[in-house]
Amino acid sequence: MLRDPANVSTVKDCCIGFGADRDAVFCGDCGKPLLRCMAYAECGGLVDDDGRCVRCVRPQLFLDKGAVREVKLGGRMVLPLIFRNDADVGRPLFITHVWVKEGNGERIHQDLAWERLDGGASLPFSLQTSPLDVAGRVRIEISFAAASRYRWRQETFLFLASFDIEAEGGGELVINQTIHAADGATAYAPIRIEPGERGEKAAAMAPAPLGLVRAERLERSEGVRGYPDEGVVQRGARIRWLGFAPGEAPREGPITTIDGLLSLGRALTRRDGGEGDVRLLVRGKTGETDEALSAAISRRHIDFFIQDGRLYLHAAGGAGVLVGGRRIERSQITPIQDGDIIEVLPMAKGALALAVEMKAHHRLVEDIAVRRTPAHAAPVQAPSTSQGGAQR
Repeated sequence: MLRDPANVSTVKDCCIGFGADRDAVFCGDCGKPLLRCMAYAECGGLVDDDGRCVRCVRPQLFLDKGAVREVKLGGRMVLPLIFRNDADVGRPLFITHVWVKEGNGERIHQDLAWERLDGGASLPFSLQTSPLDVAGRVRIEISFAAASRYRWRQETFLFLASFDIEAEGGGELVINQTIHAADGATAYAPIRIEPGERGEKAAAMAPAPLGLVRAERLERSEGVRGYPDEGVVQRGARIRWLGFAPGEAPREGPITTIDGLLSLGRALTRRDGGEGDVRLLVRGKTGETDEALSAAISRRHIDFFIQDGRLYLHAAGGAGVLVGGRRIERSQITPIQDGDIIEVLPMAKGALALAVEMKAHHRLVEDIAVRRTPAHAAPVQAPSTSQGGAQR
């Protein structure tokens, strides 16, 4: 049986096994970095390079043939659909948008009376077509946005199902869909509906699954994922830390923390027994620590994370930050653009800034450089009050 491409992930089985170890950073078999879901604490899942969790984001779409009513050739046809959340961990999906396109027409947004779709649950949605020609064929495309949410973060993906509706002799309607599997195999799946007389329902039958595919081009054109110019930031993008003192930034590589966040602030780094990933202190031209300004940096001042194909910043500290000249207050998030300058202390511009540079190939951002200015200048004096001052 062909698997639904919407439910096929690039995460290897060996990685899933090692991903169950909260302390593991790389797969012990293939060596690939383990990229964890933002909701790992709830689902224990890994994400693929697009950021899609193999356990949280598993939508399905069915045509409920048993509910087709009063199908008449030359008239309109009601297509009763069923959305199902096939996640096996009980986490909800949010169907935020639905669009329908007939033939060469425009993609039309549809109103949806509900949004939340709990794990394992199914909810209905009815679509009414334009008038069907007796001898005609119409192409139907149904696309929808499915979002997974955790605290203040959200990953959104677009999925698409397409099929032809054709009227055949004897009043029979045939819905033809072509399903492409991840291994390149193709299956043609006809769904036949025999309409009855007016007021008579079609025979009750089990819901027919519609093949879903990820709509990556539509994601870009609708601005759902990635940047208009740079492209899409891969979840496994390499991050390089330039201008930092030894031991104050992690080795270059992707974000492999348990929650998918990189914490930047005044706290000691994890390798030194602290709770941070990147240490931020203000220093003078000869490397001495500015105790007063450094105390204004929260222990957890900034979070970096990748979401919806973009690099994001979460302002976790009380002082806020400036991003490209825009003030970002505490608890706010904002996408980081290529070339953005992040002023760590808005009240002391120039004291400590982070410049972000992105490199893309074929519209995939796989390299991000975060450059500290002013850069580290040796020798660095050990701060005497580095753990005091403002709290997060």
